[in-house]
Amino acid sequence: MPRKIMIAEEDMTWLRQNHGTLPYTTLASRVGCCVDTLKRILMREGLAEFEGAKYATRRDYEASTWTRPCMSCKCKRPRPKNHYFCKKCRRRAGYGDEQ
Repeated sequence: MPRKIMIAEEDMTWLRQNHGTLPYTTLASRVGCCVDTLKRILMREGLAEFEGAKYATRRDYEASTWTRPCMSCKCKRPRPKNHYFCKKCRRRAGYGDEQ
């Protein structure tokens, strides 16, 4: 499985503001990845939709979430199954897969 590209919160905010106005090459150079990876990031964040199998998400993607309480802060926000900590707590703990 490919590693998930980590993007700083300030870059993510900039990307949300400019994804519709600037070309993908400019956005990709700011984030520090190639254009295809940028498109996957935009898909993952729900900022854009692209045709093609390489950008498609799994059909069961939404079905594999749960609302089990976070083991740290006890929040019940939906997250992927077998993630025992929420996104904020995973980031604080230093997991490499959360941004």
